[in-house]
Amino acid sequence: MFSIEDKVVATKGIDLGAMVVTGLSSGGYYVHVKSEENNCTLTYPARDLKKA
Repeated sequence: MFSIEDKVVATKGIDLGAMVVTGLSSGGYYVHVKSEENNCTLTYPARDLKKA
């Protein structure tokens, strides 16, 4: 499980390098992240992320 401000990387999908967790869905299935490189916000399934 991830917490706000954890640094994560994607194991599937678009690889944007290290990202910071900004929020979690109510069920914890989706994780909202913000890219450190280009400052964009994305949502990933939790199973497609791992801690950096």
